[in-house]
Amino acid sequence: MVNGCTETIPEDFTLESLLDFDELRKEKTILRKAFSMMLNHVDPDQDSDYAQMVLDTARILLEDLNLGAASVQCLMLKNIVDKGALSHEKIETDFGKPALELIDGIHKLERIDTTKYNTNPENFIGLLLTLSSDIRVLLIRLGMRLYDIRHLSSYRIEKQRLIAGETKALYIPIAHRLGLYRIKHEMEDHVMRFIDPQTYETILNKLSETREDRDQYTTDFIKPIRQRLIDNSFDCDLKSRIKSIPSIYRKMKMQKVDFDRVYDLFAIRIILNKTIENDAADCWKIYSLVTDIYTPNPRRLRDWISFPKPTGYESLHTTVIGPGGRWVEVQIRTRRMDEIAEKGFAAHWRYKTQGKSGEKTDMYAGIRELLENSSHASLEKSISHEKKALYSDEIFIFTPKGDLKKLKTGYSVLDFAYEIHSEVGSSCTGAIVNDKMVPLRHILQNGDTVKIVTSKSQKPNPGWLDIVKSPRNIARIKHALKMESYKAADWGKEIIKNKVTQLGYAFSDILAHKLVTYFGCENILALYQRFGEGKADPLKIKKALLDPAPGSLQSAPAKEETFPEAVSKVMAGKEDFVIIDPEITSLHYQFARCCNPAPGNAIFAFVSVTQGIKIHKTTCPNARQLITRYPYRVLEARWKTEEPDTP
Repeated sequence: MVNGCTETIPEDFTLESLLDFDELRKEKTILRKAFSMMLNHVDPDQDSDYAQMVLDTARILLEDLNLGAASVQCLMLKNIVDKGALSHEKIETDFGKPALELIDGIHKLERIDTTKYNTNPENFIGLLLTLSSDIRVLLIRLGMRLYDIRHLSSYRIEKQRLIAGETKALYIPIAHRLGLYRIKHEMEDHVMRFIDPQTYETILNKLSETREDRDQYTTDFIKPIRQRLIDNSFDCDLKSRIKSIPSIYRKMKMQKVDFDRVYDLFAIRIILNKTIENDAADCWKIYSLVTDIYTPNPRRLRDWISFPKPTGYESLHTTVIGPGGRWVEVQIRTRRMDEIAEKGFAAHWRYKTQGKSGEKTDMYAGIRELLENSSHASLEKSISHEKKALYSDEIFIFTPKGDLKKLKTGYSVLDFAYEIHSEVGSSCTGAIVNDKMVPLRHILQNGDTVKIVTSKSQKPNPGWLDIVKSPRNIARIKHALKMESYKAADWGKEIIKNKVTQLGYAFSDILAHKLVTYFGCENILALYQRFGEGKADPLKIKKALLDPAPGSLQSAPAKEETFPEAVSKVMAGKEDFVIIDPEITSLHYQFARCCNPAPGNAIFAFVSVTQGIKIHKTTCPNARQLITRYPYRVLEARWKTEEPDTP
């Protein structure tokens, strides 16, 4: 390819050529055994190209990802396990536990239904990153995807679309986050060629047309730099690199210019061949030599040596004015930095630098620190432990339709139900997790597929507060319990009122307070709730009313309270109140249309059984009726901006 993104693998890449890699020379016998077993289970009619695919993918793992023998064994044996022709016990006995764990990890990733990757790609990326505790599983999957995208045309058109779409949405961002820039650029190139072939071919043709001029320009640009480096005893390799076609197209769109006006179509890379001592200082010396020849643009200086990227990327970038007033990007780095820039953190184990430290901003920074300071023998175990620790507070759950939800570790089925919708949570009776029925308190695991089971007769109960972990869901359950208590209170009030009327008494507050005392309730609301929940016997009301001085219950109605007196009585001693703050999402309330309260108005909250909490002005036309008829449903309300002593 003109842009240098696509590598061509030699035809008939054989097992023996694979075993020439340094990482595999000590494992030749066991790898030959694994390869032989694989061939014995390949169907010549259906899998004629399978062996070559495995070898080509293994080469990607070795050359691009620095993986070793266990990863190659995983590729060779995975298909046998898929067919059920090789037991886990046999793999562990003959090939070791690491190969078995890698195969299981790959199977977990392959079982993920990624057909809905566009609905929330970040959640799918998170699941791919966290489903296995061994980072090599993800790297093997990346290698397999790179093979697929290189051979995209060999698949059916539907499969091509799925591979290209998944690669763009999921695997390219993962490669970028892991610092695997060469793999990222190659994937971008293949995806663009498939998705937008016309634009791709247009830019490719323009690159071809300008190649001769570009080659001559880079030769003239490099010549004085090369001589200056030799004069100062620097052993360097100088390369020119054409920007990838997707990168050029992004610049054209971002800068809103045609191809001819993209000023930095290519970059010059200066690679210092030396050991790692004083590498940063030497890179800056080379920078000084380059900028003595060509004028730099100070706004385009990027110092990734003093402040490496979280992936471990280190390089010094500057843009200078070359001959003819053309801008040229110059990248300066050591051989060590160049390999890490090409292969990401997978190359770090080769260069265990000393004295490097940095804040672990994410998983990749943590892995980078481990790679720089761990011995090779304990490296893989350390990576897995650190990766698991950094993601211990996050899991990803599938719905039956394939959508992916992000939760916290330790969340239950009930938490998940409330995350879908409050009504789903309030009616949840359990769930089917991975085709198995489980109770509300079942703790979900990363990658579970969960179908919530509901019932119209189900209602929240106080025990649910011990099941859910999310503060938001706790608030939702408390709200639902309070709403249920008000429903019970309304029903209880009707029960008492009907029974009292049946006995020939006039229902009044005096009578209600007498029943409060007789039944040992804290207040009228508690009395109504007890009867509404069926915890008190209506037949005992008669006995309560036949206590001393029953005539007082039939006396003329007491003098009606004034509205201010009613408000004062209701508000006095109230512990519950509502803060009106738009930022509070766990409490559901709405402003009453009958009075349209605004900040600064004196207000109160009224709990409506069917419509939740409504906020009214105290001067609302309906306020008198609401407060006098339903005092137990009234809460104090305050604007957030009010001072504590605001009346």
